[in-house]
Amino acid sequence: MNLRNTKTMFIAGLSFILIMLIVAGCGKQADNGPAAANSNTAQATESGEASPPASPQTKSFTDSMGTKEIPVNPQRIFSVSATTPLLALGITPVGGLKYEIEQDYYLNEYMGEIQIAGDYPPDMEAVTALEPDLIIASSFVAPEVVEQLEKIAPTVLYPWESNLYDQLRFVADIVDKNEEAEVWIKKHEEKAASNKEKMKSIVGEGETVVAIEIFKDTFQVAGNRNIGFVLHELLGLKRLPYIQEQIDKNGGYLVYTEGQSMEKLPDLTSDYLLVKVNDTQPGSQQFFEQMQKSALWKSLPAVQKGNVFIIPHDKWWSYTLFSTDALLDEAVALFQNKK
Repeated sequence: MNLRNTKTMFIAGLSFILIMLIVAGCGKQADNGPAAANSNTAQATESGEASPPASPQTKSFTDSMGTKEIPVNPQRIFSVSATTPLLALGITPVGGLKYEIEQDYYLNEYMGEIQIAGDYPPDMEAVTALEPDLIIASSFVAPEVVEQLEKIAPTVLYPWESNLYDQLRFVADIVDKNEEAEVWIKKHEEKAASNKEKMKSIVGEGETVVAIEIFKDTFQVAGNRNIGFVLHELLGLKRLPYIQEQIDKNGGYLVYTEGQSMEKLPDLTSDYLLVKVNDTQPGSQQFFEQMQKSALWKSLPAVQKGNVFIIPHDKWWSYTLFSTDALLDEAVALFQNKK
């Protein structure tokens, strides 16, 4: 082989190697393109230059049972005695219990929208079938029931022992509706103040008012919840001293007194008397009829003055935002009509 041929072959071989290196280099660059882009994205994310991440789906919330994770924006809330606060905040729960929904006069219009999952304790299978993402219940729910509810969805307890406004504020805090709660409360307080002024022109400053609930063979006197909350706390009507003493002895919390026999009727020395017969309890109406025939009843100051009001159980039994708001007007109308 001569020198020219050798030189020609060397140049050809070198050219071939250079071409292969160029091709390989292009391929590597092409392969590294997406990886480089991903690397740049990762670096941008780490440096905070990328779009911010989505808002968290849960938040920490503390109730009487401890701290737990609950949905930020729950879509399907199941209620155990939290229905009225939720409705006042513009939220309709997917389900509730019979004792709260069906028996409450002021929730009748919502019965078609809220599914009933048994009475108390809840029908856990029915609750599960509703697929709630959050359960809100009152603090009177037994711990073992709460434990079962927790297996279905995160469960938060609001303080039942608090007044209606603080109950509403607590529920509002759960569902991030604090502003709506304050709007509702402000409107209600303005109404209560207006009706309290109206009542001053009807009932004398020193006159006393008592409300009783009648069962079979007994009656109970209202304290500072339910009827008592409307009459005495909101409308400012004076209660009998012995009822105030019982409220004070009970730590400032008294729904009704213990059951009283007919012999205790003379204690009802008030100028006005509201009577609610619990017509859901057999024998209650008969006991009231018997009571009215007695000399003890006829000797009561309110009876002798003609200041006795018979009020319907279905409208006056519950202690909720809706019932309290409605009864402000009902109570004023009662006293105005009597005058």
